[in-house]
Amino acid sequence: MKWTKALSVGNEIIDNQHKELIQRVNDVLEACNKQKGKEKIEEVMKFLKDYTVKHFSDEENLMKKYQYPSYEEHKKIHEDFVKKVDELDEKIKKEGINLSIIMFVNKTLVDWLINHISKEDKKVGEHIRKVKGEI
Repeated sequence: MKWTKALSVGNEIIDNQHKELIQRVNDVLEACNKQKGKEKIEEVMKFLKDYTVKHFSDEENLMKKYQYPSYEEHKKIHEDFVKKVDELDEKIKKEGINLSIIMFVNKTLVDWLINHISKEDKKVGEHIRKVKGEI
């Protein structure tokens, strides 16, 4: 998964966190594909879980600050993603790394992130810029 300008939401804080989040998902994929040790994969997953929660909290605080009208719906989408990351973590602990885990990461995390950033988060960025008078 690669950061592109097309994924920019126009808010430096959110964009920088998205870049970091994409890097962490890539780290999980790389660890799985290279069949790194269980400890390394668990370390990467822990960071991804913690970072996801921090990023969503920061993003939700910005939405509240700028009174984003679809805050509740967006927050629910974040909660669903956190559940998917937790589900992945549990699957890895239970099953180890296998093809279905790698497919889950690709299909669920990568697709979700790209779609979420390019659709939902862009709306948030546009709203913030509008409130700030930047557009």
